[in-house]
This record gives sequence, structure tokens and C-alpha cells, in this order.
Amino acid sequence: MNNNLFKAILAMDSYNRGYDQGIKLSNTPDSLSLKIGNATIIRESDIATGSAGVNAGFYGIAYKIANEESDT
Repeated sequence: MNNNLFKAILAMDSYNRGYDQGIKLSNTPDSLSLKIGNATIIRESDIATGSAGVNAGFYGIAYKIANEESDT
């Protein structure tokens, strides 16, 4: 699969996670243990009701893609 297409799929996945998720993808309570292809979810923002991020309408997620170096 083309690397840019795969990253676009991960971007779409991020919109379906967190609070008010569009699709329930797993019954696993810990989303940080999930993988999509060769990408692993390594961090997500707070999704607790009443938290500052949720109140601001923010949700973010980070993926680590196997065999890809970090830009940081």
C-alpha cells in the first residue's frame, strides 16, 4: 500500500475515535494496545467528560508506524 494512502487511512481513523466516536472499532477498553496494519496507537488525548480538551472540542491521537523513523 502506498505510504501516503496508509497515513490518510490513519487520519480518517483518528476522526472515528475518542469521545462521540462514529464507529466502535473494538471492545478493548485500552485503545493504546490497538494496531492498524503496521501502526500502533501510542498516545491519545484525554477523553474524560468535563476535561479541558473535551470541553474545547479537541481530540488527538498519535501512531507509531513500524520501520519508520520519527521526525522528532
